[in-house]
Amino acid sequence: MADTDTAIRPPLSFASKFSYSVGSAAYGLKGVALGAVMLYYNQVLGLPVIWVSQGIGVALIVDAIASPVVGQISDMWRSSWGRRHPFMYFSAAPVAIAVWALFSPPHGWSNANLFAYMLACIIIARVALAMFEIPNSSLMPEMVTNYHERTTILSYRYFMSIFAPVVASFIGLNLLLKPFVNAQGHHMPGQLNPAGYPMAGLSLAICIFAAIMISSLGTHREIKYMRPPVKHASLGSLFGVIATTLFNRNFLALTTAGIVYAVGVGVVGGLGAYINTYFWELSAHEISLITLSSICAPLIAIPLGPFIAKKFGKKRAVLWNFFASVFIGIIPLSLRLVGILPPNGDPVIIPILIMDTILSGTLSIMGFIIVSSMFADIVEQVQVETGKRSEGLLFSADTMLKQIVSGVGAMGTGYILAFIRFPAKAIPGEVPQEVLTTLVLIYLPIMTLASIVAISLISFYSISRQQHESNLAKIGAAPGASHAATAIEPDQERGLASESA
Repeated sequence: MADTDTAIRPPLSFASKFSYSVGSAAYGLKGVALGAVMLYYNQVLGLPVIWVSQGIGVALIVDAIASPVVGQISDMWRSSWGRRHPFMYFSAAPVAIAVWALFSPPHGWSNANLFAYMLACIIIARVALAMFEIPNSSLMPEMVTNYHERTTILSYRYFMSIFAPVVASFIGLNLLLKPFVNAQGHHMPGQLNPAGYPMAGLSLAICIFAAIMISSLGTHREIKYMRPPVKHASLGSLFGVIATTLFNRNFLALTTAGIVYAVGVGVVGGLGAYINTYFWELSAHEISLITLSSICAPLIAIPLGPFIAKKFGKKRAVLWNFFASVFIGIIPLSLRLVGILPPNGDPVIIPILIMDTILSGTLSIMGFIIVSSMFADIVEQVQVETGKRSEGLLFSADTMLKQIVSGVGAMGTGYILAFIRFPAKAIPGEVPQEVLTTLVLIYLPIMTLASIVAISLISFYSISRQQHESNLAKIGAAPGASHAATAIEPDQERGLASESA
């Protein structure tokens, strides 16, 4: 790659921006698949809820270990295809096959065999997706150095991460997961129909494969402008860089907030299907309408997110967005608990849930867009401190936290459902009201407290626009700078660290 080290980066093309954004669709679609695991394997296939929770928990632990490893290896990888793209291309087939297999389990297997099969599929899907998502996310700090433009690019990426799952869910809930009558003569909603899941899994697998390949091929042209990794002088130097990166104050602030958020609010992902199906007694079609309405959220968030970040500063904008999102998000369940909302089936219920989805979703998406931009700004600060680019290591933590959100959420779902004795293969409308009330009374305080603590931790983040521009100047990474100016040699590390101090 020596012949490309001095390549001057032209303005980022629309094709590269679009391809980079499409990459997030793969992560969002994988989230749709894994988000359905608890309901499918427990309520549809009859696997004990604790078994499903433990399987998701084990897969989460494996993924949590694998993600930083993938990130660090991709930071140091040397090839004619750069640091990131070999991993991105390699991930496409394994993750697609695992998602398809997850919803096409063999018939007649024992619970033990079904558990092992489920566990293997989830682990392969998670680890393979990490091999794409981490390198793919890590492209952005090198493709875009401008403080505010990063927020704009990430707005497009978040739009695709919402748009693709919403469309996939709407199609699946209306065309594949159709209402049916079970063996006992009960009319059941489509999300409990076992016949629709194999085709839904196949459709998701094809879309994930396509998203990965489009993003990988579409950003391939950017490889010649990427910085080659700087070799570490010794193993001690490598571990020193890792330690300095992971103990960066701003990284710790966002990471700790993400962990708290994942442990608490992650429960939403696991309990959402149960709350929709049994608490609100929604049909698959009604759920699809609410899901479809959420597409309005990124359409509003994309122009507003960069605007408020530029006007008020990234940190202040994030804090206010997340606080408002938490407050709005708990309103419908709270109103039902105090008896203000009418009973299920009333025409006003769906509009209320749709409005809540749009408002809370818009605020949350704006917050996550800006937080991701804040993560990207840490890259240059770490480079000033260590002399090394560590996008993969930093973004592996970001990806890991996203995975913890879904993984811990589903794991928490299982233990909560077991604690309140939620019935297996339950019939909507026949679950005891005290069980449903207890479910919500457990969920609301956990969600609210975790969110407030996480938001408070973000307040310790300290990189401003002025500091970011100072970091760019120190590493010579102003827009249009050559790679020769930004590639820092090992013998300069000590000087840079001293200057930073």
